[in-house]
Amino acid sequence: MQQLLLEVSEQASQVAIYDFESRELLAEVEGKAWHRLFEELRIGIGKPRRACCAHHASAEAPTDQTIRPVRYAEGAIAQSLRPASDALASLPILFSRPTSPAAGAAAPLNGLSGPPCGPHALKTTGRRKLWDVPHKYHCPIIGTCLTVDELRRIVDRTAQRPDMHLSDFDIHVSFVAASTDRNPISLATHKTLEKKFAASVRRYAKARNADALVALWSESLATGEVPGGLWALMTHPRADHRVLTRAYEEVHMLSHQIGAGQRADLKRLAETRVQLEQLQRDFDNLYRRARQQTDLREAKIRALENALTQRESDYADSCAREHALREELAQSNAPDLRDKIAALTGRTETLDAELTRIRGENLVLRSASTQAQREVEASARARLAAEAECRAAERLLAQSLADRCAGCDIQECARRNNLEGRLVLCVGGRKQLVEQYRAMVADCNGRFDHHDGGLEDSQHRLEAMLSSADIVVCATDYVSHGAYYRTKRFCKRHEKPHVLLGSSGVSAFALAIEKLTT
Repeated sequence: MQQLLLEVSEQASQVAIYDFESRELLAEVEGKAWHRLFEELRIGIGKPRRACCAHHASAEAPTDQTIRPVRYAEGAIAQSLRPASDALASLPILFSRPTSPAAGAAAPLNGLSGPPCGPHALKTTGRRKLWDVPHKYHCPIIGTCLTVDELRRIVDRTAQRPDMHLSDFDIHVSFVAASTDRNPISLATHKTLEKKFAASVRRYAKARNADALVALWSESLATGEVPGGLWALMTHPRADHRVLTRAYEEVHMLSHQIGAGQRADLKRLAETRVQLEQLQRDFDNLYRRARQQTDLREAKIRALENALTQRESDYADSCAREHALREELAQSNAPDLRDKIAALTGRTETLDAELTRIRGENLVLRSASTQAQREVEASARARLAAEAECRAAERLLAQSLADRCAGCDIQECARRNNLEGRLVLCVGGRKQLVEQYRAMVADCNGRFDHHDGGLEDSQHRLEAMLSSADIVVCATDYVSHGAYYRTKRFCKRHEKPHVLLGSSGVSAFALAIEKLTT
C-alpha cells in the first residue's frame, strides 16, 4: 500500500500530493478538480470515537454506506496521480486480499487521512520479510534478484492468470505491487529468494552493524554477486535507511552502466561480423584461385603422365626390337643389321633423355602442387581461427546479456566463462583496446591488470605482476622481446595458466578467455 501526504495551500485553492517515504512530489491538483476531491475526502472522515464495549465496537464498524465514499475518494486521488490510459490502474495478476469490509476500508483511510507519523519504521528484530521492506525498494529487488522465468513459475503456482498473454513488464509490475503486504504471491516470492540466496544470507548474517553491512555490500559489487548481496542486505535487521538508500542508488547506477556496456558489446559484435564477412569473401576468392591453379596443374600432370606412359611403352617396344635384332644379327652377321642396331641404339638414347626430362618436369609440377595445397590448408586454418574468435566474442556477449536480460531463453549463458574472481594479467597488446579487455574480464567475473610489455611500464614491475596474477595473456604482436621471453619462462617455470596470442584483437582475446575458463 502506497502512503501519501497531502499539502493544502492557505486559501485551499490547490493541493500537492507527495510520496510518504521519499517525499517526492507526485502531482498537484487545483481548480474544480481539487474542490471536488476535497468534498469527497471529507466524506467519512471525523474524529474516531472509542467504543465502550465490544457490542458497540461491532455496531460502529464501517458499513457499505461509509466504505463506498471512501473508496470513491481513494480512486479520485489515484486518477489525479496517473492518466486514464495508464496500464497500471489494474494489475494483470489477481492475488489474495483481505475480504472483511473493515480491513478493506481501514487501509485507505489510514494511508490518506491520518496525520504524518515520520519515516517508515524499519524492522530491527529478526530478518525482514519481503513485505517488511519499504515499498520503494521492491522494484529493484524483484527486477535484480529474480528472472522473468522464475516470476512466471511463481505465478503458475500461486496466482490466477488471465487468458491474455502477460508481457514481462506486466509480470514485474504485478509482483512489485503484491510485495507491499503478506499474500500468496509475496509469500512464494520470499521463499524463492530465501532458497536462491541462502549462501549470501548466511554470509551477511555475520554482520553486527551498518558499517559491516556496507563492507559486505562493497565486496558483492566488486565480485559481481549483486542479486544475492542486495537481497541479504535489504532483509538484514541492521540495515538502516542510510544503508538501504546507498544500495538502492548503486543498483540504479549499475543498471545504467550495464546498458552502456551492452551497447558497446553490440557495436563490437557488429564490427566483428563485418570483419568476418570480409575475411570469408577474401578466403573464398583465394580458395577459388588456388583451386583453379590446382586443377590446371593436375590436368598438366595427367597429360605428362600419359605422355610418360606412352614413352615407356615405346621404350619397351624399342628394347624388344633391339633384342630381336641382336639375335638376328648374331645369327646372320650381316653388316646392314649392324647399322640398324646402331640406329636403334641412338634412338633409344634419345628416348631415354626425353624420358628423363619428362620425369624432371613431372617432379617440378608435383612440388608446385604440394606447395599450392599447403597454401590452401593454411588459408583454411586462418579462416577456422577467425570463425572461432568470432564465435568466442559472440558467446561472451551472450553471457553478458544473460545476466542482465530478464527474458533471455539461453540456458547455457550462466554456465560459461566464469573466472571466479581470478586476476587476469595482459602483457602487451594495443593500448586503445585495454579498456575493452578489462570489460570482457569483468563480464566473466574476473579482475584485470595490464602491463604494456616494456614500452612505457618498467620491466622490473613485470615479475611482481606475474607473481600476483592467476592467469596470463600475452599479445605477441605488441610486446618487446625481453618481456615476451621473460613472461614465457616465468609461466612455464611456475606452471601458471597462460595464452600467447598471435593477434591482439578483441576477438582473439575473447577466445583466450574462453579457453582459460573451460
